[in-house]
Amino acid sequence: MNEKKEKYTMMIIPHSGKSTFSLSISTLALKIMGGLLAIVVAGTAIFTSHFYMTYNELKNDAEELSLVAEDYDVLQKQLKVIVEKTKCLEEKMQDIQQLDTDLRDLLEDDPALKDSIKKEDNQPGVIRPMLSSRSGIDREQAIRQLHLMELELPKQEKSLEELKDAVIQRTDRLSHTPSIYPVSGKITSHFGYRTSPFSKRQELHDGLDIAAPYGTTIVATADGMVTFVGYRSGYGNTVTIKHGYGFETSYCHNSSTLVKVGQQVSKGQAVAKVGSTGRSTGPHVHYMVKLNGELKNPADFLK
Repeated sequence: MNEKKEKYTMMIIPHSGKSTFSLSISTLALKIMGGLLAIVVAGTAIFTSHFYMTYNELKNDAEELSLVAEDYDVLQKQLKVIVEKTKCLEEKMQDIQQLDTDLRDLLEDDPALKDSIKKEDNQPGVIRPMLSSRSGIDREQAIRQLHLMELELPKQEKSLEELKDAVIQRTDRLSHTPSIYPVSGKITSHFGYRTSPFSKRQELHDGLDIAAPYGTTIVATADGMVTFVGYRSGYGNTVTIKHGYGFETSYCHNSSTLVKVGQQVSKGQAVAKVGSTGRSTGPHVHYMVKLNGELKNPADFLK
């Protein structure tokens, strides 16, 4: 049978009574239309399926991006905390560096420490404050600042150790430097040349005479070790103490002594009692100071 000649007729009869309408379609045309319809349906199904898959992928990507954004948010917050702590450390480091400088300025007046506390090239530099980036937190700059502090901390630690040693040395030297009165009383004769009450001639008075009641306690004027206890012509009962750093003191005309040779004594510790032994006109202590073997005026060391 010829498909081109075989036809299908579709009649449309209106209810209004109008004339009927008929449409004739050949079998071939109907098959073509059916094929096209099948293609359209298949294409629509494929498109719908692809759209759904793409939608799901986009949805998953969006969810992943959301999680990434949340992680980024967390990282930003953590980085912000790190930056704030870094700034706090910088401020503390600056305070420590300022303290270091202030201590060196205070100690440089001490001639014995002037060289040991002089700033060297290998001492810590100044940590500059970290500046914020216009775009927010500058992660690279924060890392650089932390690295810089990591390099500076050992130098700062060494510098503070040097200052600690200098302060210990200064404290030790001060405790071994004669600086207080050996007894409370009235100065009756100063260091230097004077008319001797015995010979009536000009003689060097090699110490400081301090009058006090008989038996008054005499104290060491600095930390040290007793090197002599005994009687000396003209000086009577005498106690001599070596203090280190070149200092030596003697306490003469004592009525009695309270220490022995080799004994370590502290500043302010009782070493003898006021008397009038030797060449003396009355109860007093004849106080002598030597520095590197040379007689010095004791008044120069008294507070």
